[in-house]
Amino acid sequence: MGSEEYDWLRFVVGYTITRLGLLLALVLFGAFTGAVLFPSLVTFLPYSMVGVKNFFTQPDVKSLVGTVVICLFLIWVFFDDGKKHTAYEEWSLTTILAVLILVGMFYFIPAIFRDSFHAEGKGDIFYMVLYYPAGWLIDLFDDNYIIGIMFSILVMLGTAFAAYVISYKNYVKKHPVLLSSGGRSVTSDEDEDAGDDDTDE
Repeated sequence: MGSEEYDWLRFVVGYTITRLGLLLALVLFGAFTGAVLFPSLVTFLPYSMVGVKNFFTQPDVKSLVGTVVICLFLIWVFFDDGKKHTAYEEWSLTTILAVLILVGMFYFIPAIFRDSFHAEGKGDIFYMVLYYPAGWLIDLFDDNYIIGIMFSILVMLGTAFAAYVISYKNYVKKHPVLLSSGGRSVTSDEDEDAGDDDTDE
């Protein structure tokens, strides 16, 4: 393994760990927002809006609110990531896809073992919090737990990917020289290699 491949692998591992940690933290915050904070705010609505209050306190709506909160933070973080990576010429479609796929896989793994824990009456709170953003999608897919979680992951990480790519496009539009910098560096490398060959001869 060359130094460039090693640096790329180290970057991907570090980036995956930090963004997985971020996702888990946001899931906790989204669950708190949807289950506690949002219903508390709804109670301030006037009594005449009791129908609206009842709607906003439905489990599916609270889960959707948690998902929206998570996605908003993911947009903010990954938009900033895309800008920074582009500025430092570290932007790569392969890298961001690899990282998001790994994050999604690690986040999904506990769902595979949920039935065994559920049968023993254990881990209910853990799974309720961990997959709180998937509640509205699980209900949408007729209580299909696995499918609901898979689609919730697609929604959250798809949002992150879109923010990352849009950030890249916006930054390149403002700094078009970045599009040609890669070509110049490749050309210069080729010239250096040719010069080395001539010297060797």
